[in-house]
Amino acid sequence: MILPCRIHRARTRVDPLLFALLFAVCLLAPFSKVLSQEALSSASEAAGLGWLPAVPVQITAGLDMGYDDNVTLSSPSQGSVFARENVVLTYARPSERTQVSLIGVGRFSEYFDVPGQNETAGNVTLSLTHNFSSRLSFYASVYGTYQNEPNFTSNVGPQNVRTPFFDTADLFALTYHWLLRFSTVTSYTFERVQYFSSSNGNSQNGVQDTLAQNRIQNTFSEEFQFSLTSRTVLVGEYRFEAIDYDTAPINSTTNFALAGVNHNLTEHLMVHVRGGESFRSLENEGNTSSLYFEGTLSYVRSNHSLNWTASYGFESPTATGVTTTKTWRTGLNLRYALTSRLSSTTGVYYHHDENQGGTGSTGTQDFFDLSVGLRYTINKRFALNVNYELNSTSSLGSIPGYSRNRCFGGVTYTY
Repeated sequence: MILPCRIHRARTRVDPLLFALLFAVCLLAPFSKVLSQEALSSASEAAGLGWLPAVPVQITAGLDMGYDDNVTLSSPSQGSVFARENVVLTYARPSERTQVSLIGVGRFSEYFDVPGQNETAGNVTLSLTHNFSSRLSFYASVYGTYQNEPNFTSNVGPQNVRTPFFDTADLFALTYHWLLRFSTVTSYTFERVQYFSSSNGNSQNGVQDTLAQNRIQNTFSEEFQFSLTSRTVLVGEYRFEAIDYDTAPINSTTNFALAGVNHNLTEHLMVHVRGGESFRSLENEGNTSSLYFEGTLSYVRSNHSLNWTASYGFESPTATGVTTTKTWRTGLNLRYALTSRLSSTTGVYYHHDENQGGTGSTGTQDFFDLSVGLRYTINKRFALNVNYELNSTSSLGSIPGYSRNRCFGGVTYTY
């Protein structure tokens, strides 16, 4: 089984440096005694408390400056110089029975040439694995984000709308090994999407009722795994998905019947594939079915890694008035250490929507997202980075497409 491993606009002008300092102080205050693990260890030993474990907390603060040539995602475009402050907190606690990791990100972006577009955002990712016994284990992954920028990597909402929204995707899974070769995975996934504005506020981008995207999605899954060899696991899976919208009359339930395989091609190369049929029942539009497919390919070495994902099937419509959307989605992430100090990252995401039914626009729409970055480590504390991002969408009915380029660079300091 593949485990997914996912505030309001500032209304007054805020000095970015002051905001970064205040944000850092707020985050650092509770951890002021654990920032230096060496000092903590020495003090513990001096007091006869050498058994106290070091707290594995790391905090990174950064400042970026750059240029965005289409801040409002409109046509004609409006460009602006911007500054962005980032604070990242990471926590990892591995043990024999329980592993816990936490990543928290806080970000403030100020656009100097286009008023009313500043963004205060943040996200938290928590994962936990606990082994109750040699047979029974539990896994949980909780992700929550609050942001203005559209999300090109998942089926959250319109990619041509820049407005505040909250999204959480939470997975809970229980694995039990019944026999040496046979095991089951029972899981539950909860997702909530909530926008806080009824439209993007820009008539040039057409009418997009983002409040119609507000929904709750519950997915239950039972997976059966059989270890054919030490490298190959055969998989059969049943899923039930229920989507309940706050206002839009497109509630649905979907049943999935899937089969697949997890296979280690080599020590470093792994493939996970699922395929089958999905049957969707719309509250007011009858029943329909579609082929469903999802797969990942992962390659990991000491100095580089590559992860490719692909999927096809029903997704929640992101265009107003559309009742059914089938989406082909793919994404690629590559990390490569060019030298001991210089590393690169590349991310490419593309998805193609086939929209049908309802009173809204029908037809196809394409979305593309590219990000490229270089990072140079000066020492264990300081690092420099330079990045380029490209987003583009095609038009759909009265909703025009757009293209956006952002380039920026900055410095980070790790405590």
